[in-house]
Amino acid sequence: MQSAEQVLAVLRKRGELWEAAPGLVGMRGDLLALHRALERVIAELARSQAPDEWGVPAALAWDTLKTADYFASFPQWLSAASHLSSDRAVLERVARGDDPRREFVPADAALPPAVCYHTYAALAGRILESPTLMTAQGTCWRHEGERLAALERGWAFTMREVVCLGAGDECEVFRCGGIEQAIALAESLGLDEEVVPATDPFFAPTARGKELLQRIKGLKHELVLPLGPDRGIAAASFNHHETFFGEAFDIRLVDGQPAASACVAFGIERWTLAFLVAHGPDAAHWPAIPHLESATWQP
Repeated sequence: MQSAEQVLAVLRKRGELWEAAPGLVGMRGDLLALHRALERVIAELARSQAPDEWGVPAALAWDTLKTADYFASFPQWLSAASHLSSDRAVLERVARGDDPRREFVPADAALPPAVCYHTYAALAGRILESPTLMTAQGTCWRHEGERLAALERGWAFTMREVVCLGAGDECEVFRCGGIEQAIALAESLGLDEEVVPATDPFFAPTARGKELLQRIKGLKHELVLPLGPDRGIAAASFNHHETFFGEAFDIRLVDGQPAASACVAFGIERWTLAFLVAHGPDAAHWPAIPHLESATWQP
């Protein structure tokens, strides 16, 4: 087994991986073919549980994150969508060569840190007559500062999520099924895996009570894949939110009780990197993967 650093060095040398900025990667060749194959495999797994696929917006309203109590919980990750001022004097200065970065207006929207927030915003104020499941894939943004690392910890990365809203026991059955499916997926790809209890990295002291509840109640688990002989990365997470989002977004069951929710999330770049660490960067040595097509780009 090679280390992640060794694999990345090979990919960079071959020109299949590059970064526009820390945590913002581009892919081509066999790397891109592998990434897309894993996207499709994971999408099929998600649709087997939730055939209702959504195409979600590229950004979120600030009010969505405020309602979700995100600013108190994870402000360290926030990224925003802004644009250059339309003031003519500003545009003229920029056109003459001034640095445009000083001339952006306050952000109109947030870049999504997770896909599931779109679900709660879209279903806000609804009454659910039966368990509601959806799946979506999107680009998510979390800025982790010095921890940013290509494919492992992206500022922008690809997330596939499956979300369930319903009664608490229904959501827990869904979550446990997601764990079983993710384990089976890892084994089918020849990857060693470990499912471990986990907690979210809550920021504010007032939010850390949630971390304690997660730990005590076992509400969050992660599937960890090896990135070398002595370290691994969480490539999927399995979360039961109880009625937090149902209460926050006024999503209710027919009996008037707030809906519970759970989500299963897959980080596609992390699965890609773990696969390469396990099987090497040479496509000739990879095990068979459904949907994997030969790359046409040659270095």
